[in-house]
Amino acid sequence: MKMAAAKKTATGAEAFDMTAFSPDTFKEGYEKFAEGMTSFADFQKESLNALMASAGAFAKGFEKLTSESTAFSKAAFEDTVSNAKAATSAKTLQEALELNSDFMKTSVEKNLGQINKVADICASTAKDATEPLTARYTELVEKIQSYRP
Repeated sequence: MKMAAAKKTATGAEAFDMTAFSPDTFKEGYEKFAEGMTSFADFQKESLNALMASAGAFAKGFEKLTSESTAFSKAAFEDTVSNAKAATSAKTLQEALELNSDFMKTSVEKNLGQINKVADICASTAKDATEPLTARYTELVEKIQSYRP
């Protein structure tokens, strides 16, 4: 009968490379960790600032849009009242119809112009609101890529 030879197993210090846990390597690792956390905190702070700038740009654009819409609605109401007064004081039905026809044509043109203004304000607001966030995203991608091997 042959007896199997017992395997020798490493225990304690023999199982691990203890040089990896020297005070110098610990200090170096801790400094890298602290630097990374500081960098992360700075990035988060700047991201919050970008978010606030984005919200501010959105609020400013919304305020501009509201102001523009209010002014347009007021002017449209005044034009409608003015046209109604002119049409009721017309001497003939033909004159009233012509006044109303001119009013409708002018109203359609003004409405189309207003649609273009609103579209421009919305596009400008979207651009201004996304710019700070886009910059942060770009920086995040660059940071991630800098850690790639």
